[in-house]
Amino acid sequence: MDELVEAALAGLSQSSKRKYRLVFSSFLSMVPLSEAKPIHVRIWASRRESIVARRTLKQQLYMLSRLFKVAGRKDLSDEARSLAKEIRSPAPPPKVDESLIRTYSEIDAILERARPLVRAAITMLAETGMRVGELVSLRWEDLDLSSRRALVRGKGDKSRYVYFTERTEGFLRKLGRSDGRVFPVSDRTVRRWVTQLLRTHPHAVRHAFAVWFLSRGGSPRVLQHILGHSNLRTTEVYLDISQSLVEREYRLVVQGQNRRLTSGNTRGG
Repeated sequence: MDELVEAALAGLSQSSKRKYRLVFSSFLSMVPLSEAKPIHVRIWASRRESIVARRTLKQQLYMLSRLFKVAGRKDLSDEARSLAKEIRSPAPPPKVDESLIRTYSEIDAILERARPLVRAAITMLAETGMRVGELVSLRWEDLDLSSRRALVRGKGDKSRYVYFTERTEGFLRKLGRSDGRVFPVSDRTVRRWVTQLLRTHPHAVRHAFAVWFLSRGGSPRVLQHILGHSNLRTTEVYLDISQSLVEREYRLVVQGQNRRLTSGNTRGG
């Protein structure tokens, strides 16, 4: 067995060999390779699930498949690789441009010279977190300007309402109502507008809206509905980001205030 393990480790760096040995030992301590069956691979993986992260388990299954392949156990190798492919690592957290969130307070000045259609489109994205595809699909009959809300048809043909402010309502009224789409342009055109004026891409605006909403006390459940997420977990990834922004802003404000107070007391003394 030692010779078999060494053969499976051939060509690896010393650091990798240590990692592979630990994985091999873990499996072989459960069942001898000569007695192992595909079900044992799944049993081993289920036990490891409570010990290591899913991404790590995925890697370790591929490590095992190397040993099985060298041993001529195609049944075990195929099972390990098949199981590894079933494991999906969690999606990375969305990247949020903090400067874009600060831009929210300056957006009127940024868009001051833009055409009415451009101003309406970008403020609509910024205030609702809509996807670009949803924005360009909006029709005038989907808008209720008096209630300042829009009926959006999202992924899976699911409909939801999003809401906007008086500012966006004013921009929309200036467009002049018709029987067609509110924004009769392509996705690419809207992306170009966002890139030119906000120096970012539309999906970053969606991320920024989500963090901005939560950092000001918005409910994750409400945000889930606004963004059209089918799973609350998808929405909750923004919580940690928003919390870090709240904490940072708090420390900047409070520490800055304390410094001013301390400086004032020193001068007064």
